[in-house]
Amino acid sequence: MDAVFSSPDITALLVQFVLGGIASFFAILSWTYTRNLYWLFTIAGILSIYAGILYRALLLFGLIAGPELLVLGAPLGTLISDNLSILFFIAACIAYIRSNR
Repeated sequence: MDAVFSSPDITALLVQFVLGGIASFFAILSWTYTRNLYWLFTIAGILSIYAGILYRALLLFGLIAGPELLVLGAPLGTLISDNLSILFFIAACIAYIRSNR
């Protein structure tokens, strides 16, 4: 067990798994109670954060390997997993502003 916690990357990933799992659980529960587009985008943002954590874990443990498509020198998978949630949160803010006009 000490070998697992000796790596700061794995420790941080485990904490993110736990907290992301809790946030995703409550996001899925909240999904059934909302009809507002901005809340749906917020929930999608939370779920995409957890998907990004899963993607980073697969990369860290070497379960995803092989040639990656590069965009501006960065792997496309990493760009998507790191920034998709931000796009959902931007869409949620825009939907909220538009709904309150």
